[in-house]
Amino acid sequence: MKKIDLHNHTTFSDGSLEPEELVRRRKEEGFDVISITDHDGIEGSKLCFEQKLDEKYGIEIIPGIEFDSINEYGKDMHILGYDMDFDSPVLTEALASVERWRDERNEKLMQAILDDGYHLTWDEVNAINGGRYVGKPTCAKALADSGQIPNVAYAFDVIFKKPEFKKTKKQTLNSDEVIKVIHAAGGKAVMAHPMEQMKPREGEVFETFKPRLIKILDLMIEYGIDGIECCHPSSCEWQSEWLEAYADAHGLEKTMGSDFHSDGDFRDYGIYHR
Repeated sequence: MKKIDLHNHTTFSDGSLEPEELVRRRKEEGFDVISITDHDGIEGSKLCFEQKLDEKYGIEIIPGIEFDSINEYGKDMHILGYDMDFDSPVLTEALASVERWRDERNEKLMQAILDDGYHLTWDEVNAINGGRYVGKPTCAKALADSGQIPNVAYAFDVIFKKPEFKKTKKQTLNSDEVIKVIHAAGGKAVMAHPMEQMKPREGEVFETFKPRLIKILDLMIEYGIDGIECCHPSSCEWQSEWLEAYADAHGLEKTMGSDFHSDGDFRDYGIYHR
């Protein structure tokens, strides 16, 4: 069987490695097929083909992206897009809108950080990854690097949970719109990490989450989703098996990905394994 990882982030979003560093690492780890799926952007993935990294390292690279989206069941519904035409006018227009909305949100986020008593400049934030991508993880890292907070996790666990920060919400496309964009660009749409929709901190466990999960997945099918990311750090083995069974029953493709960001990724995937 081929060793596959179809979910990776680079410095073109909130990852710590340059695209070539990531490709080289995955090749050294024995992977046969990978995809770079930066948040709301294709530049990292596109660079792999411009630099012919697939030929250089002898590894199959699938064009990819990870869109954020929203629908009637909630926000932060992430949808992975694969094998898209990077020059698609529909994709280009959608990404331009997403970038504009992110810039508007980042201005509000920066002001909230300053109003909360921290000192941060755009130069410090842009220094994280050359200004390629700015979001909450970037600002959190800039605060940690400046020594104002102990680590990135502190920003998410303490600062960003304050009411004034919760108001700085980003505007996103609806889930059905994202899927239409991916299809218009000739690609396939896959729902990312369904288990991350579970709310363990609110006491939700898999059995109580399952009815809502089925509604979410059924809605995604209605929207035209092509597959489900069944194997992901947020899913333990038997949860992945459940997702695979659901995908098989509905004729959906099954994918797997590490969702790699950095070696020191602050996300605690263990909270989903219940």
